[in-house]
Amino acid sequence: MQIIDYTKESTCDLLEFLSWKDEEEYQEVAEKSFVEICYRFRKNVVQKCEIVAKNNGLNAVDAEQIAENVFKKIWKYGGKFDCSRHKDVDAGFRGYLFRIAQRETVNYYCFKKGIGVSPYTGEEKIIEEFPEINEQTVPNKLRRAQLLREKEIIDLALERHTWKHKVIYLTYKFYQIDDHKLPRPLLKDLREMLGLPQATIQAYKKEITDTIDHYLRIYGKAEK
Repeated sequence: MQIIDYTKESTCDLLEFLSWKDEEEYQEVAEKSFVEICYRFRKNVVQKCEIVAKNNGLNAVDAEQIAENVFKKIWKYGGKFDCSRHKDVDAGFRGYLFRIAQRETVNYYCFKKGIGVSPYTGEEKIIEEFPEINEQTVPNKLRRAQLLREKEIIDLALERHTWKHKVIYLTYKFYQIDDHKLPRPLLKDLREMLGLPQATIQAYKKEITDTIDHYLRIYGKAEK
């Protein structure tokens, strides 16, 4: 492979090299191109982040983290920057970086203040069966007995409905937190797996939840 002097390559060429990062034989080229992009533009980005951070009540340490987040986005998406739209590619790319910095500042501020932060990680999976309830998963004996009793009651309620109702109930029960909607990828997986539109899933969820609540009121009180 030809030896590349990354310091002499144009920003446009570096971004093209970066776009090859998913090709195994070009990973090293992409990584070295990314390092050069960071070196070339980091000072500009940090200065911009310091200004934007200060305007949002954040400090220099926050600005450094925001700048780090900007370059993480560049590693992921920078190869998609369209050089052909700019006469001065470096100036155009700096503007692109600054726009990302603005968005990342908002995201960082919200995360730091706990505003609108999603509790989900993207690793959520459809739940088809109850998680194990044993000494390892629930060490407290009284709490374990209570959960096992509630599971017995819920199993009775589930017998009145279909397997699809069960999957919907368990998945929502396991993942739904406060008023947060389930993550879109998980909802998509549910629709595809069950062959149901979202409106029907919501209807099934209400049906099974109403039945379970009714059974718990009759046979035992759910832990609040």
